[in-house]
Amino acid sequence: MDIIFISNQIKFDILNIPGLPAAQSYNLLGTTPLHSVGYDEDLCRKLEHKLQVIANEYNTGKVILNGHVSKDTTVYQCIKLVIF
Repeated sequence: MDIIFISNQIKFDILNIPGLPAAQSYNLLGTTPLHSVGYDEDLCRKLEHKLQVIANEYNTGKVILNGHVSKDTTVYQCIKLVIF
């Protein structure tokens, strides 16, 4: 499991879901809360689904349920949900 690659994929999806440019998503800081990049509760549910897809794809053994992600969740916390 390549932690850097998965982290960058998660950052890409965090920016892509609300429709933001994601070309240099690796520059997204881990301390960034989701609300600062336009997340509301609906987008949080979409991100939870995408995080579960990533966890399944890379066999991390993690389960992301409804409510695990909120608009106050940080980028790093999203990465932790999938990897650690």
